[in-house]
Amino acid sequence: MVKNTYKNFLISFFFSATVLSAQAKLDGQFYEYATYYMSNIDVQTGESNVPFFRFRIYSNSYPIYAKAWFRASVLSPSLGINSWTTLVAIETNAFQMKADVVLDNRNFTSNTTSLIDEGNPPNMVPVYIQVIESINLSEFESMISAVLTTGQLADGEYKFELNVYSGATQSDLSLSDSRSKTIFVESSSGINLESPGGELADTSFNMVYTTYPIFNWNKGYCRNCETYIRVAEFKVGYHSSTEEAMRDERMLPFNQSESWVKLDDVSTYQYPISDARPLSYGKIYLWQIKTSVPTTNGLEDQVSPIYAFKISNPSLASNSSSNNMMDEKLRQAMGDDQFNALFGPDSPLDGFSPTGKILLNNKTIDEATILGIFNQMAQNKVSINSVEIEK
Repeated sequence: MVKNTYKNFLISFFFSATVLSAQAKLDGQFYEYATYYMSNIDVQTGESNVPFFRFRIYSNSYPIYAKAWFRASVLSPSLGINSWTTLVAIETNAFQMKADVVLDNRNFTSNTTSLIDEGNPPNMVPVYIQVIESINLSEFESMISAVLTTGQLADGEYKFELNVYSGATQSDLSLSDSRSKTIFVESSSGINLESPGGELADTSFNMVYTTYPIFNWNKGYCRNCETYIRVAEFKVGYHSSTEEAMRDERMLPFNQSESWVKLDDVSTYQYPISDARPLSYGKIYLWQIKTSVPTTNGLEDQVSPIYAFKISNPSLASNSSSNNMMDEKLRQAMGDDQFNALFGPDSPLDGFSPTGKILLNNKTIDEATILGIFNQMAQNKVSINSVEIEK
């Protein structure tokens, strides 16, 4: 009698331990894009034709019961949404798993009636999915206006959450795993070239004194973007436009069957010593940047304007001509009134002659860099807070 009781106790304990150890877990990822188009999302049903997440629900023993819950929410003070607000929340009923189940947002909608597990052979898993909460867009007119204007998710923070609950029975479920990801959506400001160069008509001022110039640009907030550059020669009297010169023959990339050179995720790049055609003194060159932005509609290209610059031989350039060019660029950047107040007749710097040594944060910089700063000032991207004159 004692032996049978002990045996039954061991069986019961083993069964209970097995049940307690069987928990559903998540393995997978959320997918991030730079731009989310609302045409890809139905907030009423949760339906989408674009992958936003893909997770495998698995357990160390089967069968087991599980339930999945997903929520997308937004925080955007600029739109008057000052606390996390649910866009859509979806959950399943409790379903029985006999093998791993892959949960993809594209098969996770209120129209889904079954999932297919990864058993051998696969089993059909009946499931009921319902939207338990969705945003009332009529309460957020600013969001509606932003969406209607751009067709995209409005700027802000977006949080995606996925929970899985599991247990030995349908009525005994508890949270066993969760995943979340917060993304930042910010409208693209385009690509702004900084240095060297400017308009083609200004190449007499947009001089560089090296055949290995450093290119600088700003592409703004561009997560997971691909960045490309190309450089071409502009032949006066031969090319009718900068676009024609870019299509004609490129210095970079060297291979003329390629239109662009792919870079790392950078915003500065020095002209390479190899795998590019050499640049020459006295010639005018063009450069341009392209980014490929991941969106829910696929990759979209953004192309910068084309900047032009001329390479001058430093051994032939006189100090006076170089100083005159620097003075003119500084005048354009500061404006006549501010420039004359500092360098005009009877001004603190009347008769000042540059030494050619330029310091930025106690580090020596070249003329191409300071000309790039002057260009930013002329475009109102950089402003002067104060001026101090050291004697």
